[in-house]
Amino acid sequence: MSQGDRKGKFFLMHGLGSDEQDMFGLAQAIDSGFEIVCLRAPMSYGPGFAWFEIAFSPIGIEPNYEQFWESVELVAELLKAEDPATTIVGGFSQGAMMTAGLMVKHPLLFSKAVLLSGRGVGLEPGGFPGTAFQAHGQFDDVIPFRDGVQLRSELSPMGDRHAFHAYDMGHWVCEDEIDDLNAWLNA
Repeated sequence: MSQGDRKGKFFLMHGLGSDEQDMFGLAQAIDSGFEIVCLRAPMSYGPGFAWFEIAFSPIGIEPNYEQFWESVELVAELLKAEDPATTIVGGFSQGAMMTAGLMVKHPLLFSKAVLLSGRGVGLEPGGFPGTAFQAHGQFDDVIPFRDGVQLRSELSPMGDRHAFHAYDMGHWVCEDEIDDLNAWLNA
């Protein structure tokens, strides 16, 4: 496929303690008409990397928001060199939260957002003019389904530009989800 035949560029971000290699499996399952770029988070974390540190508290997982917004700005710098009309940003877990942050702070840098098994940032992405695909496992024991529902609520002002999908799974990506994502990307 020549560069002129490409549908666009799809930036994927991994979850906590993982790296860009973890996203290659998903990238291979996505329609080959997209140029896929798998990003690595800037911070070392366990055997992998993180976009930001987290702390476990009695009320749940607490992100380091200063590091979070710094990472959002790093990714935004990469996106500034792209054509927003053909740029897709997405991620899994922490990568989905990064996508939500980009929707809030840099809504005009991309046209489609993919949020897989993530949570929101407590802010509505009111200025994001594009479309969003969100998916979450009903039995997710890492980022509970209720956090996915809260993110769905944050995205609700988008109306029919936001598609939410729930699956009978835990904290991973399933085949039905990939099928639905490909259908959404090609719609």
